[in-house]
Amino acid sequence: MTMSGSKQIRRKPILLALLVGLCGNATLATLSVSQLAFSVFPIIALALAAYMLYQEYLSVPMEGDTPLCTLLAFLIGVFGYSAFLRTQFPEMGTNYLSVMISLVLVIWLALKMGVAARPAAE
Repeated sequence: MTMSGSKQIRRKPILLALLVGLCGNATLATLSVSQLAFSVFPIIALALAAYMLYQEYLSVPMEGDTPLCTLLAFLIGVFGYSAFLRTQFPEMGTNYLSVMISLVLVIWLALKMGVAARPAAE
């Protein structure tokens, strides 16, 4: 657990939200993108990750910056998979916007979690 001010940010819901974002976008892509072959595995992974995130939400209250960090991780998963998919299939369009949004969200999440500490003012 990392301390951000006086609030604790748990990492398990953040990782599960990242998985839900990745698997949710992969499920939508599997069902809607014609270049991708259908696979049942993103659907199974989405169901399991969402169930685990829901169980984590029921068992331990989300306090402090954990809900915001969870949302950031979810969006990183969504935009990250979108950027990966557009890199794999360039005919779908450019991945510049997805990469830039993912980068900004990763930096914001790192600052919130204290991984990338801001320089202290003297």
